[in-house]
Amino acid sequence: MKEKVTESMQKFSRAVITPVKFMAVMGLFLAVAVILQLNFMPSFLQTLGTLIKTMMDSMLNNLSLIFCVGIASSLADKKKVEAGLLALIAFLIFLAANNAWLTMNEMIAEAGEMGLFGTGQGVVLGFQVVDMNVFLGMIIGCLIGYLHNRFSNVELHDILSIYGGSRLTFMISIPIILILAVVLCYIWPVINGGITSLSNVILTTGLLGVFIYAFGNRFLIPTGLHHLLWMPFCFTALGGTAEINGTVYSGAANIFYAEMANAGSIAQLDPSLRFATFGFAKIFGSVAIALAMIYCADKTRKEEVKGMLLPSMFVGTIAGITEPLDFTFLFVSPLLWLVHSLITAISETLLWALGARTYMLYGLIDTVVSNSVFSPSVTRFYLVIIVGIVMGVLWFFTFVFLIKKFNIKTPGRETIQTAAADVQILGTGTDEQRVIEGLGGPENIELVTNCFTRLRVTVKNPEQVDKRVLESLQQSKGVVTNGNNIQVIIGMGVQPFKERVCEILGIQE
Repeated sequence: MKEKVTESMQKFSRAVITPVKFMAVMGLFLAVAVILQLNFMPSFLQTLGTLIKTMMDSMLNNLSLIFCVGIASSLADKKKVEAGLLALIAFLIFLAANNAWLTMNEMIAEAGEMGLFGTGQGVVLGFQVVDMNVFLGMIIGCLIGYLHNRFSNVELHDILSIYGGSRLTFMISIPIILILAVVLCYIWPVINGGITSLSNVILTTGLLGVFIYAFGNRFLIPTGLHHLLWMPFCFTALGGTAEINGTVYSGAANIFYAEMANAGSIAQLDPSLRFATFGFAKIFGSVAIALAMIYCADKTRKEEVKGMLLPSMFVGTIAGITEPLDFTFLFVSPLLWLVHSLITAISETLLWALGARTYMLYGLIDTVVSNSVFSPSVTRFYLVIIVGIVMGVLWFFTFVFLIKKFNIKTPGRETIQTAAADVQILGTGTDEQRVIEGLGGPENIELVTNCFTRLRVTVKNPEQVDKRVLESLQQSKGVVTNGNNIQVIIGMGVQPFKERVCEILGIQE
């Protein structure tokens, strides 16, 4: 039971991150648009900035729909396009049913001076409905993903064949969506009250809350469940709610993006920003940790270790994807990972205590561009640089001390295997062929997916998995096993790697 719950949480975790990956692009273009609209810019550039901002606003204001389609498509084992289309249809008919029920029962809220703010209702794609924000997209996306996997392969008799497969899923989803649309008219206001209360508690716990959030967000990365912590705080009402220029936004990242779009009128950033600063460890921690492991490597292997770690350090610092670097020492020493998580928590807490109000969700590029639209007096970015240098030095010397004190076998310090052992472990063929071999062969593989950096596989019999083969792959940076769920850390090239594996297995995505 525990394994099934963990598997479901991990599956939802990697599904919900799919639409989030596009948010980084939106943030960059939104920042560029704001810069182009500055008064000293030529008029044609200001016009271009207005157009780009309008485009990005349309995405920001319809995140619920984007999450709905993205989650359903990601959760679908097969026929992902049909799952995404079905999610879109389900989202639309939910809005229509929810609005119709509110109207028929005279439950439609009247807009006040601040519009529908505070009424518990909002306008989505022209429908006034119960205001569930991104939660609506998540709920419908998960529901459609489940129903699609359960019924999309069911074929009916020839006479009724047109109603089989994905059409059967649609037919089953209609009454469920109808019931959901009606029930949530009464249940969601209560749930929303609970979310608001929980959010207020978290937001009022001060520095302790920042420390716990920052520690958990880093420490949970090996499980893949860290997305379940930061995602709600960044994109739902759990991270806070703010009214900006007449529109209500929920979640730390969404609020910041809205503030970017109205940078000229923002004198102080919303306190929800405390949940969107975990890029600090990605930028400064990645550099310090990589340099520490290079410093501790054997002299004869330093160049080899540089070739291994510097690209991972670059990706972590610039793009904010730290898993390729994390998994070079995580499994070697859980102690280093614990210390890394503690230093991360101390850093973010210190930043907030000193008054830094800098958005840092991803890497250096996103951080610099996004914060450039505000005055340094608003973001206090200089504090980030000062604290980053100080904590970077602490990261470096702490890692060097622990690695040498406990003789931790970080890259360049491990025992080199004999050639005979290498041949036995490595097997034959390409990395894609060997990963299939290490997973117990094609007949042992049920499902192949991926997230940012991990190849995620569900196997029938975990006892047939040869972890040594998986760890010996040239592209492998570590292996995580949890019952029937196997994760092979590949890095940023995991998507084409997965596609080649699926091609060899004859799996159609």
